[in-house]
Amino acid sequence: MIHFSRLLPLIAALSADVVFAAPGTDAAIPFSAEQINSLGIAVAAPQPSTHAASNALTAKVIAAPDAEWVVTAQTSGVVVRVPVAEGDSVNSGAVLAELRSAGAPQMGAELIQAESTAKLARAERDRDQQLHQEGIIAARRVQTSQQAATQAESQLAAVRMRFKLMGMSAEDASNGRVLARAPSAATVLERLVNPGQRVAEADPLLRLVDANKLMLELQVPVTEANFAIGDTLLLPDGRRAIVRQSGWGTSDMAQTVRVRAALPSGASGLRPGQWLKVQREAVINNAAWTLPATAISREGAQTVVFVKAAQGFKALPVTVLASNAGTVTVEGNLSAENAIATTSTIAIKGAWLGHGGGK
Repeated sequence: MIHFSRLLPLIAALSADVVFAAPGTDAAIPFSAEQINSLGIAVAAPQPSTHAASNALTAKVIAAPDAEWVVTAQTSGVVVRVPVAEGDSVNSGAVLAELRSAGAPQMGAELIQAESTAKLARAERDRDQQLHQEGIIAARRVQTSQQAATQAESQLAAVRMRFKLMGMSAEDASNGRVLARAPSAATVLERLVNPGQRVAEADPLLRLVDANKLMLELQVPVTEANFAIGDTLLLPDGRRAIVRQSGWGTSDMAQTVRVRAALPSGASGLRPGQWLKVQREAVINNAAWTLPATAISREGAQTVVFVKAAQGFKALPVTVLASNAGTVTVEGNLSAENAIATTSTIAIKGAWLGHGGGK
């Protein structure tokens, strides 16, 4: 690498016999082979590119909106057992927590009473129907017993549904035991209670997540928040996440916009809360090329590369699509046969701008 202070005498020496090309023109920037060698100017061919990847962005793994839920206490009581830990995979119906509840035996008694009432009402209805068929009682009495049986059956169904929703059996209720179970296969995201803790009805016990439905969340500066639905983010292992949401609201303090992208189903190895580096990837429809970042020169709003010509170099305007890890992806009138200056481009730029002298 040649320091700029060492380049100044060489650039100045060029002014004795070089006519400088004005920026924005197609005129060649004359450099002899000897001058190119003295300045240490290296060239490289541009590489075709079909995708452009940005610099690394920081993303957080989160659960998809429909993939996270909370298991709550079915009734008030004391937590006596939590047999799962964060990160455990559980099957549907697995016991997540056990509570002791003083109100559970009362619920068991209500179930027994509702079953007994329904049984008696059915028997009276059947007896009255038989008596009516024999002409002993009027139809009105049959209707009354039918209505009573229907009410008793409805009450029994309601009590049984309550037991079902609570995941509790009659035996558990009589023993004052309440079991909180997993509603479906999931991963334990967080334990919210510990054994010995007293809880009220509907208090949260655990957070679960469907590990097959994860997303990435990014906080992107407003100036760079031109994400569109369907854009892709490249993960370190080569997998891709698809942008599903680009928030319109802006953080007051950080001036950032939230972007969310869906991860592939069953994104193994990733956990909610995990941070990782991703790259924004753009599919390129027109011809694009990858070059070393050192090949890029800027003058005001104009970005150029210097292409080797017969008598030196020519400044060729390009549009930078993405930059990453010492390389840039550009769009411009290039070809694989071009030789692009990749080192000591400051000397070429100086000659292009006329630094060091006049004609």
